[in-house]
Amino acid sequence: MAYQSIGIGSAPDDGTGDTLRIGADKINDNFVEIYTKLGNASLLSSGISATATVVTLTNPVITGPTISGVVGGTQTSATITTLATTTVNGTNINAGGLALAEGSITDSTGAIDFGNEDLTTTGTITAGTLAMTGATFSVGENIVFEGATADANETTLTVTDPTADRTVTLPDTTGTVITNGDTNTVTGTMIAADTVAEANMANDAIGSAELKTLSTLLIKNSGGSTLKTLHCAGA
Repeated sequence: MAYQSIGIGSAPDDGTGDTLRIGADKINDNFVEIYTKLGNASLLSSGISATATVVTLTNPVITGPTISGVVGGTQTSATITTLATTTVNGTNINAGGLALAEGSITDSTGAIDFGNEDLTTTGTITAGTLAMTGATFSVGENIVFEGATADANETTLTVTDPTADRTVTLPDTTGTVITNGDTNTVTGTMIAADTVAEANMANDAIGSAELKTLSTLLIKNSGGSTLKTLHCAGA
């Protein structure tokens, strides 16, 4: 219903205004509409107050509102049940112990703890130091090392697809990992005494060129032809 204005006539007591009954009826209709909007048609809802610029609702339940435009000031809510398909803009967003600031996510201690939850991403995780204590770090296939210089060259640590559970143990020592593509890295200090046996050598694996000092024994027949040449270490 639209607001009903009481006709007061053109001049006092000129008889052109609303009668007392009609005027009273308009007053009643206007108040009924106000009480219906802000109460139950007979009582105003408690917890509603207003000034010229502020309407205050105490412990309200707002059902299905549509808010358009920019909402100014500070909005405080204990719980937001659903916030779907929207954008929240702000330099800093604080939610309990969680702080979302430009370029960082932290909790009240300055760190972030996902507790017993899984962290899954199809993107890239970049960290100055990735520390894992008492945990298992699982990767699908490759670990790529950029190195000290961010360029087009990387070292990839990969595995052949396992057909059973395998364990590769790094020894408790400082040193360089040797691969079968390495040369001139294995030293005598890496080989224990009396550990290289004949079974470890392929046929003709050690020739005269590998001996530090060389003595040669020639076995000849009666005609002077060499039947066998033996190379020995030492003079």
